[in-house]
This record gives sequence, structure tokens and C-alpha cells, in this order.
Amino acid sequence: MDFAELAALASGHAEARAIQTALKLGIFDMLERSPLDDADLAAAISANRRATALIANAMVALGLLDKRANRYSLTEASRRYLLRSSAEYLGGLILFDEAIFQTWTNLEQTIRTGLPARATDMFQSRPEETERFIRAMDSLTRARGDPAYVANRLDLSKLTKVADLGGGPGTYTVALLRRWPHLRGAIYDLPATLEVARKILAEREPAALERIDLVRVDYLYDEIPGPCGALFMSNIIHSEDETDNAQLFRKCFRALESGGMLIVKDHIMNADLTEPRPGAIFALYLLLTTRGRDYSFDEVSRWLRDAGFVDIRHEALPSPPFTSSMVTARKPK
Repeated sequence: MDFAELAALASGHAEARAIQTALKLGIFDMLERSPLDDADLAAAISANRRATALIANAMVALGLLDKRANRYSLTEASRRYLLRSSAEYLGGLILFDEAIFQTWTNLEQTIRTGLPARATDMFQSRPEETERFIRAMDSLTRARGDPAYVANRLDLSKLTKVADLGGGPGTYTVALLRRWPHLRGAIYDLPATLEVARKILAEREPAALERIDLVRVDYLYDEIPGPCGALFMSNIIHSEDETDNAQLFRKCFRALESGGMLIVKDHIMNADLTEPRPGAIFALYLLLTTRGRDYSFDEVSRWLRDAGFVDIRHEALPSPPFTSSMVTARKPK
């Protein structure tokens, strides 16, 4: 690593904050219909002209805006990922990161004590936090394209029901039902999350909502409703510690039909827990906000075997930057 690479890594917060602020100001949405100069853009977002020009120029430098004849316009990337009207809008995740940015100032104390910097409540305490978090998860998965890929890789042709444990906004559930139209789905989650899920699905997927049961389940304390042909969970185990995950897999085993499938989509790390790189960095976010961390395939497969599962398989998902994996396992017939 040379000086330039190290300096870029050490100052990465500046780029992140600039993008978060530009999105929060509405700069990209204001340019959706036509290019604007700095005066018109500043007026559109009700901001100072000089300061608006500076942040717009920064977005040009980052490849998120074009500038020609002193007029700013969207790039392919910003039109695809930073417009609210886009099906691949990533802004939900970016605005969530903006909202919790202050948490990172507590990283030193968290490293010293090992204690999270905020309540490990999965953003359930206040409705606005819950909705921001759930929309962030929806935004991330839709922009990255994982739900459609996962749905196409699974064979659910002989099942009648799939349940998404901790399913949040139902993004994966909808993809599974779209790929397998004979299925009925269920989302098992906490009450505040289910309220947001119902709102999102009613906005965007009303037909799918008619095929989805929203069921209040706290997987840490409740038994998982069954019997079920397939249980799916995305980005759940990284929020919990080793003991809770081992117990959770035993609950899943009990809830599945004979021959039923468990699908775990998460950040699956190498044995040293150092690769893939984004997963190792994300582990610090988990340290700040949860009881968990990212786990290796060896750890996950051990919990599965101990719970009674067989035919355990691991597949890295192709979505860049190759940070997610899918682990499948079956309950013996």
C-alpha cells in the first residue's frame, strides 16, 4: 500500500459525508428532469449558491455528477442508484448511515470496553428509526440485486410455504413469490418492523401482500411457527452472538417439515475473519450496534450440524463486492 492509498482510506469519511449530505439535500432528485447551473440548483434545494457549487463539484469529482458549460447533470450511476424514483435506489441505506454516523465517534470506547455504543434493539424503540432502518435494508438488497439471484438459485417447486425469519421489508419474500407463484409466504418479525413492512408492501407490492402472512415473532424468545417447507433468513446471524445463533438454528430445525430447507444469506467470512474486506470492516459496525459479528462458514456449518441439519452447502453471491454468501441445509426426511 502506498501513501495515496493509505491517505484515501484514512479520509474516507469525507467522501461518505459529502454523498450523504448531497442526497439529503435532494441534489440528485432536483437534476432528474434537466441539468441546472449552480444558481438554479441552489435555489431548488434552498441553499447557499457558493456552498452548493462546492458540494456539486465534489460530486463531479466522485463521478456522481457531470458538469458541462457550468451546468450539472446526473451520471448513469447517480440516475440508477441515487434517484428516489429508481427501482435500484440506494438512498435508503445512505440516509440510514447518515443518521447513525455519530455512533462511529464512540468506536474507541467500544474497543476498550467491548460494549455496544447504542442499544442493541435493532432500531425498534422509535417508529422513525425503525422505518429508516427497514427502508435501508430494502434499499440495499434491491440495489445490489441479491433477492432475484437467490430466488432463481433455489428450487422451491415442491413446497407450499416459505417463511422469511426476520424478513424486514419483505424484499426477499416478494422475490421468492414472484419466482415461485404457487407459494405462500410469511414474514416473521418484530411488531414495529411488521408495521413498516406492511406499509412498504402496500405501496409497492399489493398483489404480493395478499400472499404474505405477517406474523409477530421474536426469534430470540419465541418458538418459530411451523411446520414450514423452507425458512429463509438474510443478515440475521451477524446481529447475534454464538450462543443465540446455535439456539436459533435448533429452533429452525424444529419448525421445518421433514426434508425442509433452511437458507441463510449473510456475510460469510474466511476462517481468519479477515476476508472479504468489506465484511471485516462491517464487523466494526456490528460491534457498535449489536451483540454479534460476521462468522466463518466453519462456525455456521458447526451450528447447523449440531442442530441436526444435513446437506450443508455454501455459495458466494455474485453481487459486487462479493461480500454476501448463501448457505443452505436440509432437515433429514
